[in-house]
Amino acid sequence: MKSSIDHEKIFFNYFLTKPHYLKGTGKGFFGNNDLDHIAKLAKDFYLKFGESPSKEQMKALVNDDPNEISPDIVNSIYDINIAEYDQDWLKRTGESWVKWKHFDKQLVRTIEYVKTQDVSPENVEDVVNRAIGMISTDGSINFDTDVGLDFFSPEDHVQRTSKKIETGWSFVDRVSGGGYDSKSLIIYAGEQNIGKSIWLANDAANFVKMGHNVVFITAEMSAQKVLKRIGANLLQIPMMDYDKHSGNRDYMKRRLERVSRGLLPPGKLFVKEYPTSQGTIPDIEAYLKDLEESQDHKVNVLVVDYINILANYRNPNTENTYMKIKQIAEDLRALAVKRDMLVISATQINRGAWDATEVRMENIAESAGLAHTADVMYALIQDSIMHSEREYWLKVLKIRDGQGKGSRCKFNIDYEHMRLTETDEITN
Repeated sequence: MKSSIDHEKIFFNYFLTKPHYLKGTGKGFFGNNDLDHIAKLAKDFYLKFGESPSKEQMKALVNDDPNEISPDIVNSIYDINIAEYDQDWLKRTGESWVKWKHFDKQLVRTIEYVKTQDVSPENVEDVVNRAIGMISTDGSINFDTDVGLDFFSPEDHVQRTSKKIETGWSFVDRVSGGGYDSKSLIIYAGEQNIGKSIWLANDAANFVKMGHNVVFITAEMSAQKVLKRIGANLLQIPMMDYDKHSGNRDYMKRRLERVSRGLLPPGKLFVKEYPTSQGTIPDIEAYLKDLEESQDHKVNVLVVDYINILANYRNPNTENTYMKIKQIAEDLRALAVKRDMLVISATQINRGAWDATEVRMENIAESAGLAHTADVMYALIQDSIMHSEREYWLKVLKIRDGQGKGSRCKFNIDYEHMRLTETDEITN
């Protein structure tokens, strides 16, 4: 990653306004020797006094320094009006440049270390682990300035409760204390072909009706089939008639306008399709960022159909399904926290609970790591008799912040419109 002297001056000026960036710089970061030495003086000043040196302070530091540094370069740095530059570009490019410089220097040190080692069968593991540590740990840099909560600060003990996101299901809102918290990961667990996508589509429809902006990621069905299921629900069009009516633009426009005339203006809904086992969490995050920028609205709810058929970018070739599902779940929850949104997805249960009237946590297929990561986890229960009677039981397997673990509620399913309706039949 190359940069000109002019760009380096801009970056350095930007770092002076956010001096914690100076901690990531070091000898040889700047191509110009004078600028490189000035950066060292600024870093030392910051580490000693906790702030960047002013222009006059820097001139004094340069004047007292034994190295011959032209005072003109100090003027050329401090006279830059950093406010004229796009702040997002400065942050993104400046951080990327420092990260690359830091990694590049550590890579050189790692190679020098490896080449000076007398490797033998007895020490090869230690040498390899040390080299990996030099790259992965010493070669990384963190720009996060959040020091966390201070236990001895009274202000930090104030419990700032976030507004709950109601789900549209009375049973769920009751057991979860009024709805879900943002930054949470919600998981449905069910056997193959039990209708996990139906539940995800109904959640998407509920949140849209309540004014939340929703993105539905599908790695199983096509995007158009997802729209058909949600459309049958929200637009009151039977599934068997949907293909015929969807071709009539005026008819569909009238149906869509009915939804918009509700008590609350509906949220946005976008459906994005990824090939099975190819879409990764970074792919989804990049899509969300582009969507929010192009549509000028924030995504409140992300629905992912479903975890097991996403790709694990961290270990793309691993055959360890426990690790795959665990890491995808962790990355999904991290995405929820990072983007301050609710994430809902689904997973498979193992064969031992197929066509059963009871599902327990040990029936979660492939990865207990998913159960550990999720904030709320439900079991979808429907044996062959329940299917014929168009019924489901929704059982609470895990709830991190609420009551009702082990309780369940009966739901009816209208397959013509792919619509779930909860009943008053609840057991504990």
